[in-house]
Amino acid sequence: MQRILRDSLYTACIFCLMVSTAWADVGTEGICMTVRQGIRLHVDGMYGGYPHSVLRDAVLQGVACPSDDAELHAFGLIADPSPHLRISVTRPIGQGQQGAISARLFFKGHFVIGERMSLSPLARSQSPFSVTSDINLMMARLWSDLAERISHGGPVIP
Repeated sequence: MQRILRDSLYTACIFCLMVSTAWADVGTEGICMTVRQGIRLHVDGMYGGYPHSVLRDAVLQGVACPSDDAELHAFGLIADPSPHLRISVTRPIGQGQQGAISARLFFKGHFVIGERMSLSPLARSQSPFSVTSDINLMMARLWSDLAERISHGGPVIP
């Protein structure tokens, strides 16, 4: 009887370890894959009670990649290995509630640059897909600010 209980406990532990590893792999998405090795994206937050998968899809739809020469040059300085981008979206449950989005870019575990802004009035009252334009604007600002810092001789990692 003890042997059956012990074997069951071992099996449960192994199952939990396999499931937690699978969740960790699912936690990031590869984006901007046409720019060097791309970026690893992690989406955090909640959007008025919608499932996280819907929020993640909306964020993926709104992400902007570095595009002009200065942005591509700045990104090239942190492109290997792939940097990690963490986007957080928060909109409390309730019509018209204030919300915010933020993006933080990391390279080899070090903070590089971040942006934060409030959600637009449209995004405060609609589905998560209404936040895509806010995310696109925030990402454009992030890449522009990084390129500006590099062009003025600033460090990649502050």
